[in-house]
Amino acid sequence: MLWKLDGYLVIPHELLHVLAYRLIGKRCAYQWGDHAVNSLEDRTINQRLFCLLFPLLVNSLVVLLLLSIWFVTYITARYPINPLEYLQTAPTWHHVLFFGWTLAMTYAGTCLWDVIFASRLLMEKLSQKPPDNPQEHQYNRNSPQQG
Repeated sequence: MLWKLDGYLVIPHELLHVLAYRLIGKRCAYQWGDHAVNSLEDRTINQRLFCLLFPLLVNSLVVLLLLSIWFVTYITARYPINPLEYLQTAPTWHHVLFFGWTLAMTYAGTCLWDVIFASRLLMEKLSQKPPDNPQEHQYNRNSPQQG
């Protein structure tokens, strides 16, 4: 039951994966509450990386946007440095900005497995040996050995 509840908590994250598939023009399958989006078509390594890391990109942009707005307004309004005084003097919308970027930063933890899978994919790609170059021995003028 806890696994299924967790599946419902990551629906926004998985929908970002679905959006990434749509952006590259590939088909995928997702059912509400699942922990993964299933690809229905082959993808290149770059497309796989894009689909894996797209939620992290979107989440990071949301965090940076909310944090920068909060920080600029915090500095310009000269709210107190003491957290208790800040909570008493700052308006509610400023508290919402603070808790919004904190929550978005926490929710970015749902991207941890995506980063792990992307790093494994990159390591797998980097460890592959390139194919032999058939033109390498093209100008070898020695006749083949007769056996």
